[in-house]
Amino acid sequence: MQGLFLPEDLVIRCLIGFAVGALIGLERQKRMTEELSLGVRSFGLHSLLGTLSAYVFTVSGNPFVLIYAVCISVVLTTVQVVFKLFRTMRKGLTTSLAFAMSFVLGTLVGLDTTPSSAQLIGVLELLAMTVAFLVFLVLSFKEELTAAIASISHEEMISAAEFGVLVLFLWPIMLPIQTVQIGPVAFPLFQTYIIIVILLSIRFTNYIVVKKYKSRGPYFFGFFGGFANSEATASSITDFHNATQEKFPGRMSLAIMLDNIAMVVRNGILVVILDPSLMIFRLYIGPLAIFTVIGTIRIIHERTKRVKPESEDIGVGFASPFSLHVALRFALVFSVVTFLALFLEKSIADWGIIFAAVVGGFATAGAIVTVACASYAVGALALDTAVLAVIIATTTSVLNKVIYVFVGDYNGDRTLTWYVAKDSFVMVVGVVIYILLLQTGFIPIT
Repeated sequence: MQGLFLPEDLVIRCLIGFAVGALIGLERQKRMTEELSLGVRSFGLHSLLGTLSAYVFTVSGNPFVLIYAVCISVVLTTVQVVFKLFRTMRKGLTTSLAFAMSFVLGTLVGLDTTPSSAQLIGVLELLAMTVAFLVFLVLSFKEELTAAIASISHEEMISAAEFGVLVLFLWPIMLPIQTVQIGPVAFPLFQTYIIIVILLSIRFTNYIVVKKYKSRGPYFFGFFGGFANSEATASSITDFHNATQEKFPGRMSLAIMLDNIAMVVRNGILVVILDPSLMIFRLYIGPLAIFTVIGTIRIIHERTKRVKPESEDIGVGFASPFSLHVALRFALVFSVVTFLALFLEKSIADWGIIFAAVVGGFATAGAIVTVACASYAVGALALDTAVLAVIIATTTSVLNKVIYVFVGDYNGDRTLTWYVAKDSFVMVVGVVIYILLLQTGFIPIT
């Protein structure tokens, strides 16, 4: 007996087929003011046309309906392009491209195989929904994307493209070469390559953010600049302190503290990536909490004597991290510190990685964090040693800010150096107490 209702999967398919186009049309309709503009109904029905024609083809095997629908879609898209370019005299083909894409997304929904009883939607339907959502986001944040692109200079864009090509070129070469034997050290080439790419990507993102919003003040600059390059950020804040005739040493020191906190958070991200078991991160939370609590206290203290400073831009004190020579220099320093840490670990066992953490933290704590977490993940390093190395490298990276500020704070009575040294001393004392609690077993490691 013929059923009166469509199967559940077919109803869902039709709804998704309309929705993937309607979602894009919703954003277009909000932006268009002309009465004849394409909107939710046009986009939704266009994608539904693709869904129905593709589904008929999968069921019957006859491509006639699908070919007919493709021709109709081509005609509609062409008419829309001609109307926009020659009747409205407006530039841009975003709406026309999105309209054509809605038909393709609807076709994907129609071509999908019937999902199993354990699945609600198929793979192609999920793909169509994901792409529709991404297109919706791209179209919705037009102004933000335009502003972000406008903040990137031509040289920076070329440098980013060069680095992107370099990454795409090296990826297939590095992938089969997981490790390289250099003397007694099995150097993790591919893992080091991935970490360098991740760190450079983080640095580039925050470089753009800092460059765009640098007039928002030293606090903003200090925190987001710390993700990009904490040492260069500290030097830049010191230069700004000199440029403002050293009027706000407390705020400048607070900005450097936020710089350190950002560096600590960045290292925490590396720990999570390299140690999915989160055993190291569970113990790394302690130093992170110490820095956060001290920073909060300092913020409250500074609010009690708030005076609006002059509105001045802070010069970005580091080059674009995606310029080729900067990227290669960073990769070289990172690789050298990583090799040194691995060599000392092999030669002097546990004390080797601790020594490397003390020395290497002044150059790049990220390399020490990478070696310690990776060695623990493969069982080559005990948990207590890995945790100690990560914390010491991070603490050393905090202390080196005192040196950078001392070198740059050459005017006056070095008030900023005194503030930074005092803040760093309080932080280090807190971390040392935490390490002692770990070593005495008061805080259990396992």
